[in-house]
Amino acid sequence: MRKPFSTIHENYKPLNFTIEEAPIDYQTKFTGDTFDLITLYEQLRDMIIKGESHLIQELLSQLLKANIDPLRILDIVSVAMNTVGQRFSTRELFIADLWMAARCVELIKNAIEPLIKSQGLTTKRETIVMGTVEGDVHSIGPKIVELFLEGAGYDVINLGVDISPDQFIEAIQQHHPVFIGLSAWLDTTANFSLRQTIQALDPLRSEYHFKIIVGGPSVTRKFAKEIGADGYGNNAEEAVQAVTQLKEGCYNWELTSVE
Repeated sequence: MRKPFSTIHENYKPLNFTIEEAPIDYQTKFTGDTFDLITLYEQLRDMIIKGESHLIQELLSQLLKANIDPLRILDIVSVAMNTVGQRFSTRELFIADLWMAARCVELIKNAIEPLIKSQGLTTKRETIVMGTVEGDVHSIGPKIVELFLEGAGYDVINLGVDISPDQFIEAIQQHHPVFIGLSAWLDTTANFSLRQTIQALDPLRSEYHFKIIVGGPSVTRKFAKEIGADGYGNNAEEAVQAVTQLKEGCYNWELTSVE
């Protein structure tokens, strides 16, 4: 019988809350799993929160060798990233912590996405298309936002940087997203490319029924509203809040940014 992960890594210290206290209902989602599996789930969640990417691979291998449904692993990612977001908003975690958690999620994604495809599984998750607008090549912030949105339960298609309005239009027609995320990090791209992209996407709104969220250091809440965006995200946590509120029909432009 394979040894529990905690006996392999003696320095492993679990966080001081249990799966039952997690943001989603694990007791329902994982009914029927053994104690050993629940322990592995908790350890995976904790490693993501702590950003322990050097330990992720071995634990992930154990889960996959046990023929765990890859979609369950995505559920663990969602719980972990929700917790990371909450702790970032309360200043218990910082930007460096977000990066370390994001690295863990990236490793997990790379490992399980081929399995999801090969097994013909469907996540039944709604899609978000995002990208940095034309003329702007900043990718660091949007990458963190991408991973947080995936953690919130969305399939995210990140088109990358320097994306033209036509490329966004093509992605909308192909993927039918519920949200479009536009990022602009420079004053020039915010004032020109971001505005131009929203104008180009406007005619598609009635047919494809998507909402537009914008963000970036050069974008303010006031400016986002002026150029016709539906929501604004000053950082990854606020982007998740924006999509959640827009989906529930309760978005408030007057809210203070999470910094």
